Amino acid sequence: LAAAKNYGHEMTELEGSELPYVFQNPESSLNAEEITRNTTTTEDLLQIGIQEYENGNITAAVKTFETLVQLQDENNAKAWYFLGKCHAESDFDTQAIACLERSVERDPFSPETLLALGVSYVNEINHNAGLKKLKEWITHNPTYAGISTAVDDLYGSGNDDGNDRSADNRELDQVQRLLLQALEHKASPEIHEALGVVYNVSRDYDAAVASFERALQDRPDDFSLWNKLGATLANSNRSQEALPAYQEALQRRPNYVRGWLNMAISHSNLQDYHEAARCYLQTLALNPAATHCWAYLRIALSCEEQWDLLPLVDTQDLKAFQKHFDFVLNNDR
Repeated sequence: LAAAKNYGHEMTELEGSELPYVFQNPESSLNAEEITRNTTTTEDLLQIGIQEYENGNITAAVKTFETLVQLQDENNAKAWYFLGKCHAESDFDTQAIACLERSVERDPFSPETLLALGVSYVNEINHNAGLKKLKEWITHNPTYAGISTAVDDLYGSGNDDGNDRSADNRELDQVQRLLLQALEHKASPEIHEALGVVYNVSRDYDAAVASFERALQDRPDDFSLWNKLGATLANSNRSQEALPAYQEALQRRPNYVRGWLNMAISHSNLQDYHEAARCYLQTLALNPAATHCWAYLRIALSCEEQWDLLPLVDTQDLKAFQKHFDFVLNNDR
């Protein structure tokens, strides 16, 4: 989840194959080294990419997965899934959605992909698509077979007054009840995580916080859950409480772009503009393509009245900023 800007910086109504994927490493740019790696089996290359991802080397992971789907197997659902996870970590939800949709097209019943896709759509404020994917996550999951039928019988198709708002509310209510029934059927951290996302959509932030905290009891080292908890606290005007959650996330994943950005937004909300600027700079160092952060940095510096540093924003000179702020340049990018 993204903090303080509700659920992201851009909105998209595109879904599925309508959303294009732009390769960071197009096939024409892959050099002889990558082509040589084409002799490695698809499974070996997939495992190399997964290891890079798990080690937090997102740039290398993206390059590996893009090499795989371009030069070896464009229908590899697992590669598209992890490629989507990489972009979600880098605060590129539109790119994440494009990859995750391609994964679902190739493996429609993958629970981890459907859950990740639902979260990314919610981040992009496309709540209808997000709820649809979370519903599919339940109805396509054999663990919860039969639950959807009971809920559909409760709601049916009645009372359709043509009001879009009412229809949206019914969909939200239905997905929430589905998840609660699934929780009674067989509790899991994933159910609590999904409930937390749905409670964010309904702005029941206290319930969302409780859901993420419950999920963390089972997955205390899950950096993305700590981030979701922080984002929920921040979105409920509890930015000071959000900071420790983000710190927990970053302790477990120091290169977590979304965590650094959310931390910066919370510091801005607390009017700690110097620390906000430092976190924006760390975000940009990890992901130079996050160009929207330069505008946020300009605002933070202006609020701090550091007018002398604004020319460095104009030139986007990260290295020069190291004389004024403590952050680490990522030489891998």
